[in-house]
Amino acid sequence: MQYTIRDQGGRTELSIAGRLTFAEAAAFPKVLAELDKVGKERLDIQLRDLTFIDSTGMSLFVHVYDSANAAGTEVVIKGAAGSVRAALGRAAFETLFKFE
Repeated sequence: MQYTIRDQGGRTELSIAGRLTFAEAAAFPKVLAELDKVGKERLDIQLRDLTFIDSTGMSLFVHVYDSANAAGTEVVIKGAAGSVRAALGRAAFETLFKFE
């Protein structure tokens, strides 16, 4: 997993590329800590370059949702396609996040 966090004015963009799996779980606390520092009104999670996600990888989004919900931050998932979009759909993530 590779990721970048960018301040985009009134919103933050988290871009995730590669594979988001159990093997990357140790990096999740760092990602969450960095997101907590930027606290904006909107968080866009860009997944166009994410090629695979497993259930452990999806747990990162649950943690992001919990933090964002507590802070009143809107979270939008962008660019999810193929098997990544299908996995998020099977997990009913559209009930938690807006998809674009």
